[in-house]
Amino acid sequence: MPRSSSPLLTLEKAGPVQMGFWVPNRVWATARFLLPLREAIEAKRRAGTLPPLTPVLQDFKNWVTGHSVYRMWVNRMIEQANAFVARQPPSVRSELTQDGDAVWIPGYDGFFEVLNEIVTTSPAFNNTVMVGTPMNGFLAVSMATESGLALFHDTTFNEQFKKVLDSWNTFLKSYASLDKLDIQDPDKPGSWISGAAHVAGVWYEMVHDPEAPGYGYDSWNAFFLREFVPGARPFRGDPRYQINIGCETTPWQYADNVKLERRFWIKDVNYSLLDLFGGEQRWARLFEGGQLYQGFLSATHYHRWRSPLNGKLVRSWVQTGTYFAQRPGQGEDQGTWEGTESQPYLGHVAARAIFVFEHETCGYVALICIGMVEVSTCVISPSTFIVEEGADPVSITRDTEIGRFEFGGSTHVMIFQKGKVELEDWAINAVEHRNDKNPTKMGSVIATAVGWAGE
Repeated sequence: MPRSSSPLLTLEKAGPVQMGFWVPNRVWATARFLLPLREAIEAKRRAGTLPPLTPVLQDFKNWVTGHSVYRMWVNRMIEQANAFVARQPPSVRSELTQDGDAVWIPGYDGFFEVLNEIVTTSPAFNNTVMVGTPMNGFLAVSMATESGLALFHDTTFNEQFKKVLDSWNTFLKSYASLDKLDIQDPDKPGSWISGAAHVAGVWYEMVHDPEAPGYGYDSWNAFFLREFVPGARPFRGDPRYQINIGCETTPWQYADNVKLERRFWIKDVNYSLLDLFGGEQRWARLFEGGQLYQGFLSATHYHRWRSPLNGKLVRSWVQTGTYFAQRPGQGEDQGTWEGTESQPYLGHVAARAIFVFEHETCGYVALICIGMVEVSTCVISPSTFIVEEGADPVSITRDTEIGRFEFGGSTHVMIFQKGKVELEDWAINAVEHRNDKNPTKMGSVIATAVGWAGE
């Protein structure tokens, strides 16, 4: 069959495919992202300018090397990821390799060298689905292997790997991280203030000063958390009987009659309330039989959370979890590596912030903000919105900021009690909106109390 008539994604199609929001991490897009990264490392090696591992990354490598089981898993993960490329048909492999085996991980030492290159610079803007998430681009294939699944579901390994993510987060909060917001060279490779970035909507309705260093921001993380210009996202509807979305997201999935417990690791369409709420039965049981909406955020979009309603915040906490774990058995195939298909799964296992609100007419409403891959921190802020078990509820009004992601791509879930609300068509038919050009605007109405629909 001629390549032009094939429905499968190819390297030549892996550019701005569905750019602007989080989409499945395709192997071809991974290849396009990894090739220049590896070439940059090799150029430094040839020039004798390849920097040593940062102290934190050297400590991480020493820890892995000193623990036989983890060293075995890392080496085996590399072997299995490389084998994925090797077993492709010649026509596919020729696309993946181009000027070299682009998705090939260059051995045990090379694994840490690539990580070191990533954590010593800021994420780059690009026209691939890896925009803003370089570590995910590097690990996209390996973390789905059998050994990768074992590694990134392991609590001890995650505790050690989090130190690397935290050190990168520290760098991204420093002035040195503004290298890709350089007003003296706005169109440098990876620039977030380039013409291409503007076309992609990075600055559309966002606060910025094009004449100021860093566009007015003092770090990459500050840029990542940039605000909308005043008035850009008004909260719609009537707060007496309607609920808004508190995250600017592209619809992904809807579920009705949500169960208290399900085998969520078997099929992605399953949601298990008990696991979504981190085993907190009191709060999980409130939503048994209810409705659930899930949407996702891109690294190019707004990453703050705002209260979706007027009412009371009755419980909130940050649930620790995994960072690069994917759904077991999600698999890989020639056309697409379904990384984003793990979104429902991640709601049960990844690091996340959980909020439970009470609304006068809509009942209890839950908002769960879930970190994906690069994201190492889910922050509830200000701290007055951390409501411990047994504490008095906190009064809250819609459009009040309640927290944020620090960096990376993300997803979120909203859950409603059985029989309390009717959801908007765009939420119920979320699957049909996965490829929408623009995300659903924060402040849009998502639910209306039963009996009020005609008002």
